[in-house]
Amino acid sequence: MLNSSSLASRIFFVFWKKGSPHALPPGPKPWPIVGNLPELLRNKPTFRWIHKMMEDMGAEILCIRLGNVHVISVTSPEIAVEFLKKHDAVFSSRPICLSAELTSNGYLTTALTPLGEHWKKMRRVLATYVLSPMRHRWLAGKRAEEADHLVRYVFNQGGLVNVREAAQHYCGNVIRKMIFGKRFFGAGREDGGPGVEEQEHVSGIFTILGYLYSFCVSDYVPFLRWRMDLDGHERIMRRAIQSVTKYQNPKIDERIRQWNEGTRKEQEDLLDVLIMLKDKDGSSPLLSPDEIKAQIVVSFFLTP
Repeated sequence: MLNSSSLASRIFFVFWKKGSPHALPPGPKPWPIVGNLPELLRNKPTFRWIHKMMEDMGAEILCIRLGNVHVISVTSPEIAVEFLKKHDAVFSSRPICLSAELTSNGYLTTALTPLGEHWKKMRRVLATYVLSPMRHRWLAGKRAEEADHLVRYVFNQGGLVNVREAAQHYCGNVIRKMIFGKRFFGAGREDGGPGVEEQEHVSGIFTILGYLYSFCVSDYVPFLRWRMDLDGHERIMRRAIQSVTKYQNPKIDERIRQWNEGTRKEQEDLLDVLIMLKDKDGSSPLLSPDEIKAQIVVSFFLTP
């Protein structure tokens, strides 16, 4: 695992726009339309195939065409500096891909959205109202309460504990507590563990994380997306997102209704904070319901 990680960290990918007048770096000869996709699909893991090609060619920069996208692989620190420092404004945006589009509900969030005015708006919201030191202190009690629940849950097991399951559900519980003001969507279990609703919710979150920015054929051959889900990527993503949003969205809609009707008076969690943000005039909500829902999905990718 360590060797694979260190090898993968040496390879830096950059998406090169097709039609550039400049000469492209060396690379394998592509097939018509699909480019080097057949070779990529035959050689797993991908990073080792790329690294072996670079060693065989004696190159520190390599161009691979995947569909209509040129992927530039770099192993030289000196060349990487050109991308990461000297020309970072050109190459620092997020890639447009199926998984990010579905997860962010059409790029309505911060972390998955390409650079632009909307990204600046959402970044300002997170930095000022969600991730600030003041907000961190404000939520300290909720985090401490969930830590106590975790200790009690482990104690109640009275024996072996699945650490992976406990850690995953602790993360889900504490983020639910900070966002919705409650640790469970349902009643939970008698021993303090997650119920069916929470298990499905957390499973959906980790499925999304597993497929987010992973290889998807339709990202490189776009017309395939509208004709067929060749690798099942879209079906899996949509199912996972639906298993997450079916628990979250009704609670968000209900909370918005409470604020609009005046039945809720005080901000008690992050959902209240996002709903009550106002624009510059102070007359209209800064975030739409769809933006709030999308941002909350992505917020579950954070760790407490």
